[in-house]
Amino acid sequence: MSKKKVPGNVNRLTPSKRKKYITVAAVGLAITLCFGTVAGPWRNSFGAKRLRALFAAPAPPPTLPPANNPSKEYIYAGGKLIATEAPVSLLAPANLAAITLSNLPTPQVSITWSATDGADHYQVERTTNATVAYVPVNSNVTSTTFTDNTVGSTVTAYLYRVRAVDSVGNVSPPSNIDLATAISFTDDTLVRGSTTIKAAHINELRQAVDAVRATANLGAVNWGASISAGVTTVQATHIQDLRTNLDQARSVLGLSPCSYTDISVEALRTVFINKDHVDQLRQCVR
Repeated sequence: MSKKKVPGNVNRLTPSKRKKYITVAAVGLAITLCFGTVAGPWRNSFGAKRLRALFAAPAPPPTLPPANNPSKEYIYAGGKLIATEAPVSLLAPANLAAITLSNLPTPQVSITWSATDGADHYQVERTTNATVAYVPVNSNVTSTTFTDNTVGSTVTAYLYRVRAVDSVGNVSPPSNIDLATAISFTDDTLVRGSTTIKAAHINELRQAVDAVRATANLGAVNWGASISAGVTTVQATHIQDLRTNLDQARSVLGLSPCSYTDISVEALRTVFINKDHVDQLRQCVR
């Protein structure tokens, strides 16, 4: 069968024949691209792949990171990832301070901090040892103050910190830490010229200092001879031993040093042990 020759120049055809020829050629080209030639090698490879690509469902978007620890925000259009954007970072709350309310039948700890821009609420965390993970005490505090009334009845020191949380669950780095010791002191308010310094005041401080040292993963102190009411006179060395062992623990924890008056044994020996010496230690442990 003879093949019909294609005119060498389409422009020589009449307008109606030229239009018909171009239409037939375009259809033939489309069929060739999709399926390949009848005898050619593309029919089962290139053509089939193109068909699958045309009708295949779009690839699912990548799995998003957890809401409480996001690394990126994903932006989609028509099922396609078109951009990524780093989330807005929350700053750690600042100026956290914890103090024991020891003038109560059962101690409580009051915690305050500065507000963080973008925070929806705050998560208060604590631990009893700096080498142990912090655990939430309350995960939905909507103000910048919190009172922890779940502290133990035994003398225990706690480390506190706070995280800011935004409205979609992003969590900030932790704040600074602060220390508070759950303890009820005898004569919680010492009155100058009225309250006598007692053995109980020193013994309670020894318990509190040992509790603080436990948070720093330090051992209890060998305090030496016991102090007995009506028998032992409170001496300069008792106060200085408390200061030295407390300061060691606070240094390990990265806390600021305490402020003392009469800062040496010699200076303490020149004065009577008084309200200031006991109050300064109490303030530093609670």
